[in-house]
Amino acid sequence: MSSWYETPLGQKLLSVENQLLTESLSRRFGYHLLQIGCANMPMFEPSPIGHKFSITHGNPTDDHCIVAKGEAIPIASESIDLVLLHHALDYSCYQHRLLREVSRVLIAGGCVVIIGFNPISSWGIRSRMPGRKSHPWQGKLLSTLRITDWLKLLDFQVEQVRHGAYTLPVNSPAMIRYSSVFEKLATRINWPTGGVYMISARKQLTPLTPIQTSWRDFASANVGLPVAENIRQVSRDLLNASNEEKK
Repeated sequence: MSSWYETPLGQKLLSVENQLLTESLSRRFGYHLLQIGCANMPMFEPSPIGHKFSITHGNPTDDHCIVAKGEAIPIASESIDLVLLHHALDYSCYQHRLLREVSRVLIAGGCVVIIGFNPISSWGIRSRMPGRKSHPWQGKLLSTLRITDWLKLLDFQVEQVRHGAYTLPVNSPAMIRYSSVFEKLATRINWPTGGVYMISARKQLTPLTPIQTSWRDFASANVGLPVAENIRQVSRDLLNASNEEKK
């Protein structure tokens, strides 16, 4: 993916993804941001969060990159404010496990932003065409409906779903310009057939339900009587209440 992003189609897609992420990341704050992606390139530059780092499968490109698997993140639970999945779900063999790991490392109220290829698009249709695939999006593509369902099962609240990249998946500058005529209009109305999608969701706080104990009202003891008389009076009241229940 890192080398493919240097092609004309890759540059077009990278521009669309940066625009989507700028709109989303610039409004989210915190202390720590983690990116899990398919390419050795930082996509978190628009974020105002101070500490930003990424996970890669290959050689780390800088000091802010660690080598690990997204399905087994070597980070303490509830320690990250924002997780950015840049096409990580598209190429993961354990997609649901990856989302569970994201939920584990996120703090309560933390956010996840997901970028992925849209199977309900011309890009997705081309990935299902037979023959030799020279394009990089031949992974297991998930629809936005499937991902939002998984997120809800993991107690996430989906806040936004955006689409982009309405150009045809042809690596030709002329074809890219020709097929981008209606891209501004489609982006404005968020037409759901864009080549990529962006989903942002927030990890919900777990509500604490107080356990309420129901107390029965008994007749109060006579004030001024000796302790023994009070005990007899309370015992008599309990016996009368028991007999009434049996009736």
